[in-house]
Amino acid sequence: MIKPIPTLLCVANFSANTGYAWDFIESLYAGIGDRVQERGIRTLVAYPAITQPPRSLLGSSAQSIQLDASLNSIQSFRNTARIIKNENVKVLYLADRSPFSWYYPILRAVGLKCIIMHDHTSGERTSRGVLAHWSKWVLARFPGVSADVIVAVSDYVVRRHTSISNISAKRIVRVWNGFTASTTTLVPRCEMRRAFKFPDERFVIFCASRAVREKGVAQLFAAFDCVARHLPAEARPTLLYVGDGPYFSELQYIRMQLSMHDHIVMAGYRRDVLSIMNASDLCVVPSLWQEAFGMVVLEAMALGKPVIATNVGGIPELIDDSVSGLLVPPGDESALANAMMRMMNNQEEARHFADEARIRAEKYFTREQQLSKLSELILGRFVQ
Repeated sequence: MIKPIPTLLCVANFSANTGYAWDFIESLYAGIGDRVQERGIRTLVAYPAITQPPRSLLGSSAQSIQLDASLNSIQSFRNTARIIKNENVKVLYLADRSPFSWYYPILRAVGLKCIIMHDHTSGERTSRGVLAHWSKWVLARFPGVSADVIVAVSDYVVRRHTSISNISAKRIVRVWNGFTASTTTLVPRCEMRRAFKFPDERFVIFCASRAVREKGVAQLFAAFDCVARHLPAEARPTLLYVGDGPYFSELQYIRMQLSMHDHIVMAGYRRDVLSIMNASDLCVVPSLWQEAFGMVVLEAMALGKPVIATNVGGIPELIDDSVSGLLVPPGDESALANAMMRMMNNQEEARHFADEARIRAEKYFTREQQLSKLSELILGRFVQ
């Protein structure tokens, strides 16, 4: 009798090719799949809907399947349990899900050895009272109801789980996100600037985020307007915002109310965001809420760009303030404007920040480091 192949089941929460952060998460699944395959383990990636082959999995050994593994309904649970049993799934890898579910012990009963939950979610969590606090404490210790391992993308997320979810720190593993810059795949800087009709001498400030209030883009627009108004016409920079979302039309309205609106370019959603970033002179990440990590910060650092970001969530774990970038308080338009002026007026200091940022990214935050840690964690669960 042929021994069934042990399988890792990774779960995507959205349809294939949704974009935004899910491209990054799915690329992790692809990289993990290639590494665990060397140890004889197959990787399946479940999507609730697939209309075209998932682009993030192209060229990898990970195989896509259509499966609603949300566990939000009896049908979803039954279908997931059937796949686990029929495909010899031993490790279930979830992203951005609750660490607790009464379905978890039943899934273990049909063959699962381990449930891993990778938490990339941003935002502050608060306890809803004494009863909720102790309910989570009990759930975290009730056999089989919680995930075996929580992978946190930052120390901030670790603290959030220990203080709010009441999960023991022994069951949480911090694995920073990784990014390895490759300029060979980028559109050349001069070509990209020509596409936007930016003169070579123009100082370009870059911001990329989903268009939601929590990202602080409106505050960046106001701070930039203050900077540009106090500069002579020939020295005024351009602010280039890349992103789309439910707040986009309101941002357009806010932009048009500013005196320097002609110097703010709203490019919408772009797939060549890294090329645009590379063609810019400064990256600003003005988030108002607690970012779990701050992927745009890391991408800019790896590309050797000076960065200004707000001191929220996991971002201070990336930027060593006044060494590899500048941190400002969230929502403080004056501090943000002063930081932008400082970067523009002191190019030598900005280059120093950029160099230090690249060194820090290459030392602590590479994709290879992230994939190696995640693969070792998963492989260890198969042999237990």
